[in-house]
Amino acid sequence: MSSALFLGLFIICTIILIILISGGIPGSVKSIMFRARPARIDLNSFLKQTPSKVRDKQYFLFSEESVISIGHRYKGRFDQAVLHFEEAPILDLMIERKFPIKYLPREARKEDMFQAALYAQAIQESGASCSKTKLVIIYCLQQHAARCENNRNTTDCISCDFGEAFTQKYDQKWILRELKRLDEIWFGSRKPIAEPGEKCRPCPYSKNGICQYSIY
Repeated sequence: MSSALFLGLFIICTIILIILISGGIPGSVKSIMFRARPARIDLNSFLKQTPSKVRDKQYFLFSEESVISIGHRYKGRFDQAVLHFEEAPILDLMIERKFPIKYLPREARKEDMFQAALYAQAIQESGASCSKTKLVIIYCLQQHAARCENNRNTTDCISCDFGEAFTQKYDQKWILRELKRLDEIWFGSRKPIAEPGEKCRPCPYSKNGICQYSIY
C-alpha cells in the first residue's frame, strides 16, 4: 500500500515538474508563449519556407510585423504572433496589447478581438493554418506598462498581477461575416451607423474626432 502511494506521489510530482519546466500545461497559451523563440527571419519569409527547412513543432515569435489582406483590401501591424511549422505554417497565437489609462476591463473588448482576428485572417490568406489559432488580448495600465518598457517577455505579461489577459478561439466565420458588413461601407454605398456620442478619431469618416454620421 505504501509503495503504491509513494509511486502515485512520484508520478504527480513528475507531472507538476514537467508543467513547471514547460511553462504551463502543454498546449496552453502560457506554455506556447514560454516555448516560443524569437524568429530570425521575417514572417513573409517564414510562410514561404518548406517543412524540411524548419524545426518541427518549434514555436517562433514574430513581433511588430505588417500583414496585408488581398481579399479584403486592408493592412495592419500586429504586436506579436506565434507560429510553428508542420506540413504547413500554423498560427498558434495572435497577441495584442492594450494600455488603458485608468481601469482594466473585466472582459475583452469586442473591437480588440476584432482587430486581432483581422491580423489572423490576413495571415490565413497568406497560407497559414488557423484551425487552432487563439486570440490573446493583454491589458496593462499605462503607469504599470511604463515600468516594464524594457521587458518584452510575453510570459511575464500573461501572468502579471498588474494586467488582465483574455483568450478567445479564432472564428473565421465571425470575422468574414463582420468584414462582409464593413466592405459594404468601405467599398459599397451603404452608410455607416454611428455609435451615439462615440468619439471616432481613428475612423476615416471622422471629422474633428467626431463621427460625421452621428445624430449628436
